[in-house]
Order: sequence, then C-alpha cells, then structure tokens
Amino acid sequence: MTDAPKRQPGKQGTTKAERAKLPLCGAKHNKRPGTCKRPAGWGTDHPGEGRCKLHGGGAQKPSPAYLEVNASPRLRELIDGYSTDADLLNLSKDLARMRAIVHDYIERHDQITGAIIAWHASHTTGYLEAVKLWREQMALYLEAVRQGHSEPEMDPPAPPIPEHFESKPRQLPDLATAVSLIDKIGGMVERIQKREGERSISLAEVDRVLNELGLKTVLALREVIADDADLSTFTPADLRAELAGALERHARSVRY
Repeated sequence: MTDAPKRQPGKQGTTKAERAKLPLCGAKHNKRPGTCKRPAGWGTDHPGEGRCKLHGGGAQKPSPAYLEVNASPRLRELIDGYSTDADLLNLSKDLARMRAIVHDYIERHDQITGAIIAWHASHTTGYLEAVKLWREQMALYLEAVRQGHSEPEMDPPAPPIPEHFESKPRQLPDLATAVSLIDKIGGMVERIQKREGERSISLAEVDRVLNELGLKTVLALREVIADDADLSTFTPADLRAELAGALERHARSVRY
C-alpha cells in the first residue's frame, strides 16, 4: 500500500476499459493459480488501495498518501496550507496546543466526574421514585381494564425516562490519553531542544571563528601588499579587487 490511490472511495469505473485500469487486490489464491481480481481494498475502509477484505485488507491501515488524497475538503485545505508554510519545522505552536489540551483534560476530568456522581445520585433517588409512582399508576390502569373488560379511553401511563431527570455526561475524559499526551510533549520538547542545539553556536566557537578570520585577513593583506610592494603600480580600484579576492580565498578555509 505504498502507491497513492487511483480513485476516490466508492467510485467505480463506468466502462470495462476504465475498470481495467483500476488497481486490483492482487493477492495469490491458495487453492488455484492466479491472483485476486477484486478491486483493491474491496469491502474495507480503504477502497482503491491494498488487499480486499477476503485477503486481509480489513486489518490493513490506509497509507498516508491515501489519507491525504481522500481527506475531507477542509483537511486537504489544511494540508495544502501547511505545505507552503515557510516555518513548517517550527514545533512551538504544536507544543502549545498539546499543553493546552492536557490542561483542558485535567480541568474537565474533575468537572465531568462530579457531574457523573450527581447523575447517579439523581438516578437512585428521583428516578426510582418516579418508577415507583409509574408502577402504581400502571396497576390502577390494569385494574380498570380488568373491571371494564375493555381498553380504557385513557392511554397507559408512560414510563419515566432517566435522561429527563438529569442529563448524564456522555464522555469522561480518559486520563490515560492525557498521560500519553504528556509523554508526546516531552518527546517534542526534546526534538525542539535538539534542533535548537544543532543551530546554536557556543561563545568559544564564535571566538575561534573570529580568531581564524583575523588570521586569514592578515595573510590576505600580506599576500597582496608585501613589505617591498610598490603601491604606485596599483590604482585604488585594483587594490580593492586584489584584497577582496585574497580575503575570499583565505576565508573559504575557515572551519565553521
């Protein structure tokens, strides 16, 4: 599944020639010669790429190229935007986002845990009382049916719905996810520090480079203007050109 998909999910060729150009599963048959002729990714969540569901395609994951090509319009827009970002390797903003997510997880964990406890308390009090009342009303309704030998004009009482007493929080933030994010933050910090360290230069290194440049400048001056040189043979422009050329040659040998 290394090649980019050649069609969008769910799209089939309309003619035999078009279908012949679509990628196939290609898995070898166990009991007969040849390979599987089903469309690539047939019956899986990555149609157009990889094996079909009968040959292990359900366990395969779509490649990044497939996900990019078949992404939502908004996701493709973001991918295109980041592709042209001149500061794409700057992880500072991503690090700030991840830390904000961790803090949000921690804050919501306490809040939603309290809400779940309150819901269960309501469920065991108000809801059970409503159930008890509903059973009494249902018993009276059934008694009226028995005595009248027919369906009363009034509908039977509706049972109470737990959600009507207090809305139960639908999701509890998973602390394991927050722990995983913290671990990823640590790894991202290490990468940022490593990158900054590779780009930085120590004061000792700066001092060494400046000393070497100074030495090379002296050598370039001695090369152009010797102790017994007759400067009257040089025009100012010629002298500047000679000095510039000599400085450039000697500066190339400096180790940065």
